Formats: sequence, structure tokens, C-alpha cells
Amino acid sequence: MNHFFTGVAVTACLAAVQSASMAQGLAAVETQSVNSSAHGAVLCCQQLKQFAKLALPLEKAELKLDEKSPVHNFGQGRQAFLLMELPAYKQTYAVNITNLPQAPGAFNTSEYTQLAMRIETLDAEFLPVRVYQHTGMKKRGMGYEKTVFINPPNRNERYVLVYGALNVEPELVTVSSTDVIFVGTGFFIGGIDKQLTLQAAGNGVLMVEAKGLLPENK
Repeated sequence: MNHFFTGVAVTACLAAVQSASMAQGLAAVETQSVNSSAHGAVLCCQQLKQFAKLALPLEKAELKLDEKSPVHNFGQGRQAFLLMELPAYKQTYAVNITNLPQAPGAFNTSEYTQLAMRIETLDAEFLPVRVYQHTGMKKRGMGYEKTVFINPPNRNERYVLVYGALNVEPELVTVSSTDVIFVGTGFFIGGIDKQLTLQAAGNGVLMVEAKGLLPENK
């Protein structure tokens, strides 16, 4: 009987050791991945010190990333980016960023382009603090949005960086519209579903809104 319990104890001990080893291995892999990603971001983002910064709009504003925007290589070739400077922290607030898909031309109504947003917050030394991938954005109509909350633990975050993820696969979206037609007996209401393709692009239009901050004159 004693041999039986001894065998069970040894087996349980070995299983625990194996589980701990696996956990340590997973933790090491995860840490290495995060450190590797952060290292690349550090090299890229510290070079942004030389560029002009746009003060965070305190009222809803439409901002464009186009041929007039500053450009930098984030690992996908040179592309436009938006760098917004946050106000000195005094209270909790939020920054809402929405991408607005655009039709590339008047005669192409079945394909739209979007800035598949990648959003990063940076500290005063332009070191990345938080990173939001396009895949984590919330769907809003045809586009996507992300709300970045600035709470007391985030008081040292000084900039918000936005640029496009160019490796995003094309996306099919369905847009519904309603048509009202007058016939002899009255009005007839019908619906039409149209399928569109969203293509990732380096340029695009963003809607930026600060929530919880009031303009100086209000």
C-alpha cells in the first residue's frame, strides 16, 4: 500500500514539475515576443521627435492622412502617419478615433479604401506604452473605431500615433439602403443590399473626438 501512495506522489510531483516548466517556457516565449515587438517600436518611434506634432483637437475634427502628411517607415515602407500631442493630464478623458472609408472614384462604387488603423500611445521620450492593432477595433458602419481612455495611470502618455496596417486582407461588407417609390396606389418601400470591398490603404480620413475635455473658451 505504501508503495502505491509513493508512486502516486512521485507521478503527481513529476506532473507538477512538467506543468511549471511548460508555464515558464510559455512565459518566456510571450515575454520575448513582447520585447521584440517593443524594441522595433522603440527604434521607429523615437525617430518621430523630429516631426511636427498636431495638438489633440478638443472638438470633433476630420483629419486626413495624404500626400501632405509626414511619412515614416514603420516596417511596411514609407507611409503617412498622424502624431497628436496630448494635453497635460488634469482629468480623465477619452480620445475616440474613427476611420472613414472612401470611394476611390466616382465610377467605382463597389470598392472602398480604408486606413486600417494601428494606434499607439507614446510617452515623452516617444517610447510606446500601449499598442492597438486593427483587429481589435470596434466595427462602426463601414469603418472601425477605437476609444483610447486616458486615466490617472496613463498620465505619462504624451502622444497618440496613428498609421495604417497595410497587410490587412480585403474585407467584404454589406450596405443596406432603402428606396421609396411612388406607385398608383401609394408609396412602396423597398430595400437594397449592396456588397462592397474594403481595401487597406496608407492614406485615409479619420474622425477624431476628445471626450471629457472642454475647449479653453467654454
